[in-house]
Amino acid sequence: MLGASDILNAFYQLVVGPESRLWPYYLATSVLIAFAAYRARKIKIPFAKWLFPEEIYLHASHMIDLKVFGFSLILHALGLFNLVFFASFIADQLSSFQITRFGVEPFPELLVAIILLCVLDFAIYWVHRVHHESRIFWPFHSLHHSAEVMTPVTVYRKHPIYDVISIFTKGVLIGLLQGVFLLVFASETAYSTIAGVNAAYFAFYMAGANLRHSHVWISFGSFFEHLFISPAQHQIHHSIDPKHHNKNYGEVLAIWDWMFGTLYIPKNEEIIEFGLGNARGERTRQRHDTLKNAMLVPIQDSWKQIIKKFAKFSSEKSDTDRLAR
Repeated sequence: MLGASDILNAFYQLVVGPESRLWPYYLATSVLIAFAAYRARKIKIPFAKWLFPEEIYLHASHMIDLKVFGFSLILHALGLFNLVFFASFIADQLSSFQITRFGVEPFPELLVAIILLCVLDFAIYWVHRVHHESRIFWPFHSLHHSAEVMTPVTVYRKHPIYDVISIFTKGVLIGLLQGVFLLVFASETAYSTIAGVNAAYFAFYMAGANLRHSHVWISFGSFFEHLFISPAQHQIHHSIDPKHHNKNYGEVLAIWDWMFGTLYIPKNEEIIEFGLGNARGERTRQRHDTLKNAMLVPIQDSWKQIIKKFAKFSSEKSDTDRLAR
């Protein structure tokens, strides 16, 4: 059972530890990158006022970000999202099959780390995309997209059910991958492999990942934006403009969007309105305006879609049975 000190330590690590996107080093590099953009564009207003505008950081939407973040921290600190054991369980079960391994030599650790990173990113892409394209899952992700202004805290504006689905899916895929390596090569994934994946995410976060949820436009240019998702591309993903809808699902790599036809590369800086919009690009009513609504409205909306699906299925089954007679 978790003690008070364990919970407080977990809380601290989740807020400002290396595992957090808000780790001071990640924030510091984002500020430096933003400052370089500020100087390059010769912006006249003071840097601090430009980077931390009151109309964004005092906006009602940002206040909801903070409340959802705090609630999520409590759930994480209590260990309610500790589903990483799925990966180990699946890897162990898969590797228990008895086959001839043909003396195949293990892959180099660097290659295994690259494969592991790609599998993780591939899982994130599809979890993200399914949450956009499924009427049952979309309500849980719509909370994140209902942010009308964006700050680094917006990355944590997620419904707990979205987090559970994401963590479970990644755990299953990573477990399958590790099981395959155990099965074929009879070799555990070494700590250096995990370190390699962590190093890749460290580089990603240090390269201004916090600016993805911000008003600061940072583009990598057309060539690199075919390979990696830039802050500008993720801001486009949050746009209410219909031409930006269902684009740039990737987290680190843009290759999945490129491969599956969802990549959007801006030619120039675009003026973007964040939030939820209809097919005409008109902003829709804010329904996640309190912490209670942020948690309950997605569940209610998803349940309505489940009822509709069930009713449709029952109706179609009745028609089929009638015709069969």
